Amino acid sequence: MQTSHQNSHFSLKLCQHPTSSESAGSKITADLQALNPSSKIQFLQADATLLSTVDKVTNQIAASEKKLNLLFMSSGSLTLQGRDESPEGIDRRMAISYYARMRFALNLLPLLSTSEPARVVSVLGPGNEGSLNMEDLGLKAPGSYGIITAVGHAITMTSLAFEHLSKQYPNIGWIHATPGFVVTGQGRTLPAPLRILLKVTEPLQKCISTPIGDSGQGFFYLSSQEKFAKGLWLVDWKGESVGSRIVEKKGWWAKSGVQWWGDDKVEAVWRHTEEVMASVKK
Repeated sequence: MQTSHQNSHFSLKLCQHPTSSESAGSKITADLQALNPSSKIQFLQADATLLSTVDKVTNQIAASEKKLNLLFMSSGSLTLQGRDESPEGIDRRMAISYYARMRFALNLLPLLSTSEPARVVSVLGPGNEGSLNMEDLGLKAPGSYGIITAVGHAITMTSLAFEHLSKQYPNIGWIHATPGFVVTGQGRTLPAPLRILLKVTEPLQKCISTPIGDSGQGFFYLSSQEKFAKGLWLVDWKGESVGSRIVEKKGWWAKSGVQWWGDDKVEAVWRHTEEVMASVKK
């Protein structure tokens, strides 16, 4: 999602994965238009597992906008499938959670850098970082890939990449935020028995989950408050820090900064990210 402000002009572009309902995208567009009839809202449907498609979308944005105040990325998919390489040689789960998001940010940096304020928000899972397979960050080698490992790599690499980017572009807010446990429609891609189980337990899920409206308001707060306009932020949806780079956590489940964070890891992850970006020509 991208927004820009030009004097009184408000422009919003919504980018949605093609497996999502087009009617849902149209409904969101209509709802937003009703909130601000003078706004300009454009819905773009794209396969965010392909960096080449990201390039096409960002080219469209760059051609129509002069400023970019907010790049908000929450694309994802819930599937039990193992490694699923796209034609670009990148696992689709890791692409949609990490590599494509980095491509969006890098491609749109020229617009972000000329806007004040400017924020990049990646909705994923800070606070859940863990150790990385430094010899195979893309998890391509036989036996390296696993669903939990891939998700963990995407989360940890996001925090490390945002650390790098926040130093290179300190006037931009780099926000890696967790939405909490929110009941969404992502389970529609799961096998039928699991979809039924989720449906049956939905009332219980809603009792223990974060209301989607509350999470949404929290992200509006992160996207609009001056506090988050610059620097690196590893936070929850309420804006509270969940960073584990410095503070040691207690307990066998804890993942401390010693395990996952360090200047050497920041450099290695960014070098790997640049290599993957370069592997798909613009």
